[in-house]
Amino acid sequence: MTDKVVVVTSPDDVLIDGYRILIVGLTSEQSKVISDTLLSIDYNDNVILYIWESGDSDWLLDKKHKSNLIIFNADHDNQILVGYMAAQKNSHYFGYLKFLASVNAKSIYASEDVGQLLTNSLNTYD
Repeated sequence: MTDKVVVVTSPDDVLIDGYRILIVGLTSEQSKVISDTLLSIDYNDNVILYIWESGDSDWLLDKKHKSNLIIFNADHDNQILVGYMAAQKNSHYFGYLKFLASVNAKSIYASEDVGQLLTNSLNTYD
């Protein structure tokens, strides 16, 4: 399904319709889990994959508002950013959410969790 995935990084954006996923501060292993999952599941809509590792916070905030789903790394060095992402209703995370686990219990433990999350999200997208 790679012909339906559009990868976008700062400072760019796209004007096509699709399911938008914001990826924040993931490790290469975590990113590979997302990539492998998108290659292995069936879906009909375009997927716009916003990837932020560091840098332009204005771009990140803009994409946060536009995204249907946020997946972030709870072990990221910027714990203020982690706290902000944890507070978003549409966010899920890899890692351990130290002091905020009671705020957001949507942890991703295994690649099967990503598969279920993306399958459910993409199949209910209108």
